[in-house]
Amino acid sequence: MTRRDLLAAAAVTAFAANTGAGALSAAPAVDRRVYVLVHGAWHGGWCWRYVQELLEAAGHSVFAPSLTGLGDRVHLRNPDVNLSTHVTDIVNLFEFENLHDVVLVGHSYAGHVVSWVADKVKDRISHVVYLDAVLPTDGKPFLPPGVGESRIGDAKDGYLMPVSSMEFLGIAESHHLYDWVESRLVEHPLPTLMEKIVYENGGPAGLPKTFVRCTQNERMASGAADPVFVMADSDPEWSYVTLDTGHDLMVTAPEETAEILLGIS
Repeated sequence: MTRRDLLAAAAVTAFAANTGAGALSAAPAVDRRVYVLVHGAWHGGWCWRYVQELLEAAGHSVFAPSLTGLGDRVHLRNPDVNLSTHVTDIVNLFEFENLHDVVLVGHSYAGHVVSWVADKVKDRISHVVYLDAVLPTDGKPFLPPGVGESRIGDAKDGYLMPVSSMEFLGIAESHHLYDWVESRLVEHPLPTLMEKIVYENGGPAGLPKTFVRCTQNERMASGAADPVFVMADSDPEWSYVTLDTGHDLMVTAPEETAEILLGIS
């Protein structure tokens, strides 16, 4: 189904649910949800534009904030921005928007962010979705010990990690959104990858979780086994889905990404 088809179908369903009028009244009512979409390193809330459009057209509420120091908040970056800063960004969103029963979605690096958020506001979350994300280990940072420290010496201004290659993100130069993405990526604060995650309430344990693996990312394309599949296969709290696209699935496969999110139960 194309993005246009999804938008059309979502608009009909949402209209019918809102009005209950005429021939559209037979359409199923929208089970309204709240989605919080958290981007990964180098990105900003802008990267969710096409997925957000589809979810909202289906009648749902969607929040896609930029984390401090990234996207439209790049002017706020400084050496003190760390993982706790980004977790606080999302926890504060929950508080100030009074969000409950949230489908919390994290891409890539944001696997660490949403997991720690889940630890802090577990009672407000209905499901956690990891989009080709890195799953954290309690008591450990994103980068192995010593790696972040070794990168600091070459980092811009002593704390900024260079922008990823578009090849790593899985966006071909021929893709119609290549320039749109490349022009918006910014350096990522290294301290966010060096801070240990420390749970007080078991992290996301006890919540339903879905992992979406992009089969064209560098690791999977190499033929390496996916340890997340093995973990999910033996844990009833987890569902595991594959998507035949590159790492930036919200850009290269927005329709399929939205369909997965709309199918979360």
